[in-house]
Amino acid sequence: ITAQIVENAFDYLDAPVVRVAGADVPMPKSPVLEKLAIPDPERICEAVRKLVGR
Repeated sequence: ITAQIVENAFDYLDAPVVRVAGADVPMPKSPVLEKLAIPDPERICEAVRKLVGR
C-alpha cells in the first residue's frame, strides 16, 4: 500500500511515509516474545499520532 501511495500520489503527501514494522530480531518461538516483536494496534496508532502531531 505504501509503495503505491508514494509512486502514484507523492506530490499530494503532506508528510513523509512512515513504516511500522516488527522489531529487527529473529522471530521468537515464545508467544509472549512474539507479541513484543510484532507491531500491535497500539504501536500503529502511536506512530500515526506521532506523525500527525497529536
